Amino acid sequence: MSDDRTAADGTMTLIEKTVFLKSVEVLAGVPTEALAQLAGRASEVRCERGQVLFREGDEDHGTFIVVEGQLELRKAGTIVRKLKEGTAQGELFLGENENHQYTAVAVENSLLLNLRREDVHDALLEYPEFGLAMVKDLALRIHKLTQRMIDFEAEAKRRGAAPASTPDGAIEPAEPASTAPRQRGWWRRRRVEVPHR
Repeated sequence: MSDDRTAADGTMTLIEKTVFLKSVEVLAGVPTEALAQLAGRASEVRCERGQVLFREGDEDHGTFIVVEGQLELRKAGTIVRKLKEGTAQGELFLGENENHQYTAVAVENSLLLNLRREDVHDALLEYPEFGLAMVKDLALRIHKLTQRMIDFEAEAKRRGAAPASTPDGAIEPAEPASTAPRQRGWWRRRRVEVPHR
């Protein structure tokens, strides 16, 4: 079948996929050419209410963008995130051949676009606007999660509960120690030759 088929057979055309991707807030600044290439690689996935799209531990199936319906991401019996129309889920932090860290369940009959991990990586490398969109989206989500944690900590303090922060008192866990040798004041010892004009 060609990508210019009509929607009468229940599938989206290439143009419809591209227009949809352009309507997703986080992708609005990505060039239409890049979105058309992604749309051409995206496959449609339909889920019925209650259907599990993937389970924690399953092989990574890439990124899913909700066109219609709603999904829940769950971990250890807890709802981590609700994915509504125009939102995406992709575990880009996974290393090669690592498995899904969440379970995704359709809470409504849903239509999704699925992009393979390799296609997302190619888009990140080829179109800086796509990478910038992903960074902005992740930064905003981290900011919102941090604010929720701050609110949670404040409520815990009001109730007299112990804070849930890390041992050093910060909300975010400390970065792992660097394996590079520590060289305090290295910038003072380094001589830089400035060419004379």
